[in-house]
Amino acid sequence: MTARTMQPHELKSLVEAGAYKPDPGEVALAMLSRRGVRELLTGFNPPTPRNGHRPEPPVARPRAA
Repeated sequence: MTARTMQPHELKSLVEAGAYKPDPGEVALAMLSRRGVRELLTGFNPPTPRNGHRPEPPVARPRAA
């Protein structure tokens, strides 16, 4: 089953009429697919790319004894 994208005015009228009952699992998946929500919930804020590429994570190099 494929869900069609609902237009904002359609959704608004359904919500106002009390006829919109979303599946909590679908709401959670939609929220977690948004980066800002994941960062808010986890507290993890990855560095933003300057040139479109993610910076490489720092490499742990062995130290001399």
